[in-house]
This record gives sequence, C-alpha cells and structure tokens, in this order.
Amino acid sequence: MRAVLPSVTVLILLWALDAVSLPAPALPASQDKPLRRTFHAGDEWRYRVHLIVRSEREGPETVEAGAATPGKTVQHWAEARLGWTISERVIRVGADGVAEIQEQLEAFEAPRITQESGADNSQSARLAASLRQTLTAWAKSRALEFRIAADGKAAGLGADAAPQTDEPPPPLLKLWLAHALRPTATLPERPVRPGASWREPRRVHINGWTEVQAGETDEWLDAESKARAAVRLHVVQEISGRVAESAGNPSMRAGERKDDEAKKSPSEKTERFFAESMSTIALDDGRLLAASRSARTEIVQVVPPVGGMAEPPRSRSILSVQVEIENCVEDKCEADGNR
Repeated sequence: MRAVLPSVTVLILLWALDAVSLPAPALPASQDKPLRRTFHAGDEWRYRVHLIVRSEREGPETVEAGAATPGKTVQHWAEARLGWTISERVIRVGADGVAEIQEQLEAFEAPRITQESGADNSQSARLAASLRQTLTAWAKSRALEFRIAADGKAAGLGADAAPQTDEPPPPLLKLWLAHALRPTATLPERPVRPGASWREPRRVHINGWTEVQAGETDEWLDAESKARAAVRLHVVQEISGRVAESAGNPSMRAGERKDDEAKKSPSEKTERFFAESMSTIALDDGRLLAASRSARTEIVQVVPPVGGMAEPPRSRSILSVQVEIENCVEDKCEADGNR
C-alpha cells in the first residue's frame, strides 16, 4: 500500500504555500469572486522543475590546550542542485470540480553537489554526502497520482512526493516541499485585486512545542505576461516555537529520560520555519504558469555555560530549499514566467 503523507498536526500544509502570478490587463467582472481552477478530462501540461537543497551547521569549536577549552565558532555547509521534468494529465473531474491527476516525473539530471572548501571540511563532506544520497535515491522516473481541488490544493500525495529531508520531527520542510514541488497554487478565498494584501494568524499545534506562533501574509500583484492574462500571488508563512528537550527523540517519552541525561542541565532549543512563494497564475482557468518558492527550517540550541566561556554555547542548523517551476510549451520552457 502506498504511504501517504500524514495530515500533520501542523496546519502549514492546509494553507497551501503558494504565490501566484498573473498578467495585468483589466480584470474581468468574474474576478469579483475568488479565482478558481477549472479542469477538463484529458488536459495535459509539462513543466521543468529546479530544486536547490542547502544544509548548514554552525557552532563552537573545542580545541585541546592541556584541557578542553572553547574555541572559535565554525560554520560548515553543502548544497545540492537537481532538475527534472513533470508531465501532468487530468484523468477525470468530479462533480465537485476536484480533478484526479497523474503526474510523471522524468528526465532527471544527476545531482550537482558543492560544499565548503578549506583545511578542515570533514563536516561539510558529511553534509554533502547526505545530500547526494538523499537526492540520488529520490531522483527516479515514476508516476504519482493525487487530487487537486478547485482552490488549487493538492491532496493524497504519497511519501515519495518529495525527497526525504534530514530534519528532526516534525518534518515541516518535507511536508511543505511535497506541495511546493507540484505545479499548482492554493488560491485564496479573496477576489483578485492587485495591490491588496492581508495577514492572518494561524492556530498551529505541534507535539512537544510550546509558545507556538504562526501566521501567513498574502498579496495579489500585477504580472507582465506576454502569453495570457495572469496575476501573481505572493505568500509568506512563518511558524516558530520552543522545542521540548525530548521532542526530537521519538523513542523517549516526555518525563522518561535516561538517568545520565536527567542529570544534565536542560538546554534551550527553538525552531523557526519560514516559507515564501511567488506564483504566476492564469486568470482564465487558475492554472500555474510559473513559480519561485523557498523555505527553511532553523533550529537554535543554547546549553548552559561551561567553564572558561563568557557566553553559553550556541549551535544552529539550517536546512533550506529553493524551487523554480517553469511552464513548457512543446519542447521549450518559459524562463520569464514570474518576470
């Protein structure tokens, strides 16, 4: 049975993290209502997708000088790039306007890896090896089947809809990426009015997190499209909170830590998720023409001060992704969809 992404305790996926871009001619009277996606059985489209994944680590370096003493803060990073083609076909459309989609992923490039250079780059080499393994394992030609509603939201995505990101639970970035890699955009419940923007707080529950804050900001923008009438939607999403000490360890229940760990002073750990999307969408049928999307998770951990250190040790890990989606016409992909 095909594994399906969890409906997550995190409502982030329900917001459909997308930014839409469409042209700027006078809006038809119908745009007094929210823009909606329309489908017809047998419709087919092709897109070219480019993905960049970057992993960074930053923290104090300890050196030996008779005894362990704190050293300078060091940074390590590695980055991977991957490209492929998506062919979509509408299998059928229900009475409620929901379309069943078959998506073929093919023409994968070999992952291109870059990393920090220097005398001591063993940590960067490990980050690079992890990225290479992750993308190589995922970059296989295959077909996906899922549903897209009239508001552009995708549902029924399998666990193989996105690469397995190297992040502790909950996998916010992977869940976001599964939707961000699809050539569709979630359409707001508001009419298209270029220049209009709004911000809405979000109620999000994440197991093991406290002091959670979340929100989304949307804005309709004009778009310059030579091909067809279109508009852009700019979307920014944020989630932040404090992470319980045992939250990242699924094998350890809250309050049931090992004796040696219980003796340690607790550390302070915070996590922040940030996503931004700019998508270009056709005004006549709500189809995505192009998109630029990015997201990152940042985990910061501060432990109690140790002897000889003026400030408490602080480590930071960042995992970020960038997604570019271009519409293809025949064998050519449009490179100016969001310009």
